[in-house]
Amino acid sequence: MNPAVSAVPAACCFLAATAGYAMLRSSERVNAPAAPAAARAARRRGVVPLGGLADVLGRPFTPLALAMIGRWRIGIRKRIEAAGRPGDMTLEVYARQTAGFAVLFGFTTAILLLSGIGLPSLLPLLGVGQIELLLYSRVRARREQIERSLPDFLDVLAVTVTAGLSFRLALGRVSSSMPGPLADEFQIALRQMELGTPRRAAFEELRRRNRSASLHQFITALLQSEELGAPLSAALEQISADMRRQAAQWAKRKAQRNTPRITAVTTTLSLPAIMILVLGSMLFTVGADVVAVLR
Repeated sequence: MNPAVSAVPAACCFLAATAGYAMLRSSERVNAPAAPAAARAARRRGVVPLGGLADVLGRPFTPLALAMIGRWRIGIRKRIEAAGRPGDMTLEVYARQTAGFAVLFGFTTAILLLSGIGLPSLLPLLGVGQIELLLYSRVRARREQIERSLPDFLDVLAVTVTAGLSFRLALGRVSSSMPGPLADEFQIALRQMELGTPRRAAFEELRRRNRSASLHQFITALLQSEELGAPLSAALEQISADMRRQAAQWAKRKAQRNTPRITAVTTTLSLPAIMILVLGSMLFTVGADVVAVLR
């Protein structure tokens, strides 16, 4: 029997056995008081494929993984915060699941290498970096959502402040009525201010953990207007108008970037069909033997 054929069932059996062990352990741990914690853990493990299995496999190697990423901790923590902490992810969860994926896909790669498959055996190692891929996609999607929702958010905020509410109450009211990544970020800033953080420090922290250029400009303009003593309602209306113009320009730039991609995809898909149609028409016209030509 081919060693590669026998290695695949062996790897599947190992994965099934590990998954069954993880399910058995999780069912033993779940009880009535611990149900909310178990639900949060399930959400965390469901963020990436095989996250629950990686969580179990990487648990013994968590201290080693944390020590290995020591010099990159700040950057990883910033990426997790910019992604909105998907699945309540923390630095420890990141290290544990990355270690679990290293064990899982490393074992699969070792089996394939021992089977003599060769260079394609290294492809499963790409699965180790799926958490980084998740963070990259979430950061990009979150930034785009903030860019789209910021003008409308500021319009409603300006109207609410003009109606007579204080800035903090208006910000809380608008954040609760317009859910989304932008509202979540402002809710975090509001909770920090409730715990005693100065408003300027809370907004600077909000600017630090986000990568939206429009949000950075809004916070900078808001802090400058506060320093200069400008009326808050007038400043919000002006900032809202500027943000709306920038949102329109951002949408145009995004459309311009997508045009070459659409053209490339259309050309790639249509060119083979056109070539087959032209060659088929030529062969049919001259009455050539298609079987002889293909030979």
